[in-house]
Amino acid sequence: MWQVLHDAWWRLATQTQPRSFSDALACGVLQAGSAAFQAAVMLRNAAYDRGWARQVRLPCRVVSVGNLTVGGSGKTACVELIARKLLAQGRRVAVLSRGYGGPRHDHWLRWDAERLIVNGLAQESPDGLADEPQLLARHLAGTPILVGARRDRTGAMACREFDTDVAVLDDGFQHRRLQRDCDIVLVHSRMPHNGWAMLPRGPMREPLASLRRAHVIILTKADEALDTLGALQERLRSFNRHAACVTASHEPIHVLETGTGQTRDPKTLAGVRVGLLSSIGDPQGFEATVRRLQANVLWHRAYPDHYRYAPADWQALSAQAARTRPEAILTTEKDWVRFAPGIGDPGSGSVPVWVLQVQMNILSGDDELDARLASLWAR
Repeated sequence: MWQVLHDAWWRLATQTQPRSFSDALACGVLQAGSAAFQAAVMLRNAAYDRGWARQVRLPCRVVSVGNLTVGGSGKTACVELIARKLLAQGRRVAVLSRGYGGPRHDHWLRWDAERLIVNGLAQESPDGLADEPQLLARHLAGTPILVGARRDRTGAMACREFDTDVAVLDDGFQHRRLQRDCDIVLVHSRMPHNGWAMLPRGPMREPLASLRRAHVIILTKADEALDTLGALQERLRSFNRHAACVTASHEPIHVLETGTGQTRDPKTLAGVRVGLLSSIGDPQGFEATVRRLQANVLWHRAYPDHYRYAPADWQALSAQAARTRPEAILTTEKDWVRFAPGIGDPGSGSVPVWVLQVQMNILSGDDELDARLASLWAR
């Protein structure tokens, strides 16, 4: 039921014009909510802009990575990229995550000696933890990932416990309670030039005018919209001429065979019959990536973002695979973190499960991005 409702909402949210009378009626109801939501966003931003709401300054530099929309812009891969750049500059980095879908209490994770450490204790099973902090911990071995709704509190912990000199704030553009030294805002390259509607009518958390707060604007998945990229860049620059404008893509780097632990080149997916499983912010982008690798996509089971898989989902997936006989079920890393605990031994099923691993690559503006990060300590 939730999947049906989510899919129906997303179809309406990304329509600029309703396509039927029923769509128009639903959009009218959602638009009333959008007006109230936008008023609340404008009031909250005004409170911080004019100093009515108090901001907290950490005893370290803060780099925020965020976006204007709900999901789908590739934020986790960008957080990893920014953290790696700061580590390469010799900084002591910590990541501050909201940890959506995980425990509500504050905690920290770190990948050390091929083990996931949570609050100082090795974890045999990470079941129940949020997916994004787990992935960041694995990909940024040794870097502490602190999880909690109050990023000012987890940021203070990072400075106190890990001697952090720069905190990377994951999904932080709207988290204005915490002062930041650099605001990096991601914009999906398929966004219409005037943006989408505000929540709940559309997927926008803030209007395009909020880009005035940005220090760096990254157009993500730029390789998917090369024909309209230049016009979108000019549109975004009209809101902020001083921000660095960067373009990036999400490139497949490995296919992990979960049953054996071996990896293969993504190019070997060409001609392979696969079924897709995802519960991410941009399922269309995932499928488009797989199709560009020339895999033969038989079907795609797409669940709402951060969906918590249950054993029944594996049973339904296995039944569909038995009917259609794919050579593999292909999923994303974030999905595998949530899906694996519910299926037991991945090699015991009738069809193998593979994981497509991707990373963010900068296409243009890399030197300017590095310079912006380095300048944080030149003040």
